[in-house]
Parts: sequence; C-alpha cells; structure tokens
Amino acid sequence: MSINTVQFQAGLSMPEFFASYGTEATKCYRALYRWRWPHGFRCPRCAG
Repeated sequence: MSINTVQFQAGLSMPEFFASYGTEATKCYRALYRWRWPHGFRCPRCAG
C-alpha cells in the first residue's frame, strides 16, 4: 500500500492549527486562501 505523502508532511498539528486559526469556518477558509494564494488570487485565464 502506498503512503499518502500529504498525511506525513511536516507542519502544524491539529491542536496547533486550532490554536492559531480557531475552529470557525471563516478563519479556516481565510488561512487556506492565504496558503493557496499568498500574493492574492489571480485568474488563471486572464491573470487579472
């Protein structure tokens, strides 16, 4: 069976994540958005 590399990446534990970002959906969404687009969202079609 192959190992899921996402599960074994170094980073925040669940308690650390909740301590930093809370359990509210909005806080989680904002954190994921910043990680995905650290310089803001850019449209892949028009780069706008």
